[in-house]
Amino acid sequence: MAVLSDLTSRVRLELGDQPKQFSLTFTGDAVTKDYPLAIKPIDLYTLQVYVNGVPVAYPAGYTLEADVGVVHFVSAPAANSTVLIKGAVFRYFTDDDICTFVNTAVGQHTYNRTNGLGSQMTINLIPPVEEYPIAILATIEALWALATDASFDIDINAPDGVSIPRSERYRQLTQTIQARWEQYHQLCSALNIGLWRLEMGTLRRVSRTTNKLIPVYMAQEIDDSRRPERVYIQNDLNGRTPFPTYADLMDITLYQGDSWSAEFDFPFDITDLNFKAEVRSYPGSPSLYATFTVETVDALAGKIRLSLTTQNTKYMPVRAFWDLQATTDDDPTYQQTYLRGQVFTTQEVTV
Repeated sequence: MAVLSDLTSRVRLELGDQPKQFSLTFTGDAVTKDYPLAIKPIDLYTLQVYVNGVPVAYPAGYTLEADVGVVHFVSAPAANSTVLIKGAVFRYFTDDDICTFVNTAVGQHTYNRTNGLGSQMTINLIPPVEEYPIAILATIEALWALATDASFDIDINAPDGVSIPRSERYRQLTQTIQARWEQYHQLCSALNIGLWRLEMGTLRRVSRTTNKLIPVYMAQEIDDSRRPERVYIQNDLNGRTPFPTYADLMDITLYQGDSWSAEFDFPFDITDLNFKAEVRSYPGSPSLYATFTVETVDALAGKIRLSLTTQNTKYMPVRAFWDLQATTDDDPTYQQTYLRGQVFTTQEVTV
């Protein structure tokens, strides 16, 4: 399972774009509202602004142009007041820029790809071995952004014979990009992942009566008394596009008879929303296996907790489906689905 913060940190390591601390002091004049910091880009999430030792709130008190390094006060600091601005500055890109590169790389790396259980590949389903190739691909995206900026530089030839080959920076960047492409290509070819993934398949029979694939089971030794283990083979050999959806995908893994809980964060206030989540054998099925207990942890922060008891998971099937819906008392016709996915249950041994 890949985490966005881990990928962004790895991309920064590859680019040599680690944050550095800064602290700048200015004197207010009751007129000036704009304070250029002469450094960029600025990390908004670690930025602290004080006027005479009193912290100024964002964005009520000031706004920031992170990419150019300018702080704009809503009201000009008083005359002779001490303005202290401190935080972290990057060498090339802000966190939002790096996240854009990572999301682009994930989309390209997992294009038209599902896992063996039919779920569309998302960043949460990416195995650890693929995190480094994705970081390389995101680094290539970032290097192309730097190369585009460097392409506007021209060589300088002075009359006194001084020559400054500014275009050399563009050539070095493109050479680095080519080397990184070769590295990404080799890893993808060796692991059979990403943009150079070869499509492989296993021949399977299809029932003439149901038009469904015949299940495949693991071969077992003659003295193996276990129940046959079902093999779920990837079934997108023709480049099938996964079914489009606006709801985020999240698969749940359970152990039969064990309790389960997880917290979910929404980027908005959920005070007026009523959440409900169920597990059924398939979408639209009349067979209801369990209803999640939904607990609001912090409505203003958009945080809820879903949980299942041991009784809920005791008779859970090996494979089922779930989704999370929200309704509101103010509008009886309103219903929004935010999450959906599959539920995979490992059968217990100790009863």
